[in-house]
Amino acid sequence: MAQNDRVEDIDPAWLPDTAFRAVGTRRVLVRGTGPLVDTVRGEVAAACERFGGTPLREDAAPADADLVLELTAGGADGFDDVGAFGDEGFGYVREGGRATVTASGGRGLLYGLFHVVRLGEAAFRGGPAREEHRPALSLRMLDHWDNVAVHPVMGQVERGYAGGSLFWSDGRARDGLDRVRAYGRLLASCGINAVCVNNVNVHETEAHLLTDRIGEVAAIAGALRPYGVRTHLSVSFAAPVVLGALPTADPLDARVRDWWAGATERVYEAVPDFGGYVVKADSEGQPGPFAYGRSHAEGANLLAGALAPYGGTVHWRAFVYDHRQDWRDRTTDRARAAYDHFVPLDGEFAANAVLQVKHGPMDFQVREPVSPLIGAMPGTRIGVEVQATQEYTGQQRHVCWLGPMWSEALRFRPDGEVGVGRLADALVAVSNVGDDPFWTGHPLAQANLYTFGRLAWDPAADPRAVLDEWIALTHPGAGHRLSDGLHAVLDGS
Repeated sequence: MAQNDRVEDIDPAWLPDTAFRAVGTRRVLVRGTGPLVDTVRGEVAAACERFGGTPLREDAAPADADLVLELTAGGADGFDDVGAFGDEGFGYVREGGRATVTASGGRGLLYGLFHVVRLGEAAFRGGPAREEHRPALSLRMLDHWDNVAVHPVMGQVERGYAGGSLFWSDGRARDGLDRVRAYGRLLASCGINAVCVNNVNVHETEAHLLTDRIGEVAAIAGALRPYGVRTHLSVSFAAPVVLGALPTADPLDARVRDWWAGATERVYEAVPDFGGYVVKADSEGQPGPFAYGRSHAEGANLLAGALAPYGGTVHWRAFVYDHRQDWRDRTTDRARAAYDHFVPLDGEFAANAVLQVKHGPMDFQVREPVSPLIGAMPGTRIGVEVQATQEYTGQQRHVCWLGPMWSEALRFRPDGEVGVGRLADALVAVSNVGDDPFWTGHPLAQANLYTFGRLAWDPAADPRAVLDEWIALTHPGAGHRLSDGLHAVLDGS
């Protein structure tokens, strides 16, 4: 295992051991069963061992505990219908120095634990409190533009400024996946629940991840699963030709539909909780349905149909334009290309297809308006895509906190009434993470990763309050001087 794969050599980011002191010094009762409940128990046990607290037996009385973390299907502690929280929501109650987190799903209980970690001592002190927490968006995903094989032009990570790939090295999946598990832990702690592990520009080597190399994807998924993070895969629209020796990838051809159905069945045999596919089609040289005279709705629905029996989702990117356009040709308006291509297709996409739209009409520019496509397709599920990797904002050599810019886009109301964050079904970011010891090239860039997760959970959140959370977690007990200094650097970036 390479040195930078060893977790003990890696910066803990916003989850240093001391962030768990408030949990680890108390008597903690965890109730429930399931893999994610086991993860919660493991986190509690580690914190208590470190700080002298006591994990109580499951049959202990709640009155004996300072913190209760309970998975239940019925009413509990002031909540009549815990099932209404869904798989990811949770209730939090503070009374008489005791904190209680109640959830009906494993992810909800895990997110509830991290909520208590964020609160620290405040979780147990102060007057009575009763809160309900649910994510505003069900899909909160990071896209890694990672290549399995080092590309001669784009390298290991396209637009990557934090070292090599977290997942791939020397043309294959990394042998040691402890760091991938640690990554899943970081993501869960800020609310991210999905990761796409390879580049949207799918080259020949990466195309095989769908078929004969799916075992490598399964290993990565196994490392992320304990923290409720579902694995997604970028696939080539031409896969039936490239991998299946078919003469066509026409989405209306029965042979093509059968090929995708069979390939997807085998994916789910290897990765039962597989999240779905990400597709870049008819864009910057990537193959797509236009080659067969078909629409993008027909292309997306082909893959959506293959995924539907398993609860999977296809993320179909709307980044479609003429990349060979002569910039001197004023008759072609690149900024409205996605709008022109996709608005006529509103209502034609399958229910498990998400149209993934960059937040601006061009390409993650430093300043650009909100994409007109957002809000113009009420009959289509929309995923808003932002860029955490700093392609245009200093390439992670410079500090540039992106929270205010993202918040501005998410709060914008295309119709004057409903904000982008409420119109969207998903929020997706191009990841800024690599195998760098600090994850993101330098420690302050971690603020962007954390802020994305928290805004994906609640697009209406105040980004400055989110930054306060990040500072308090990353530097527990930080005085005003450090906090004010970090704000001065990041707010002004």
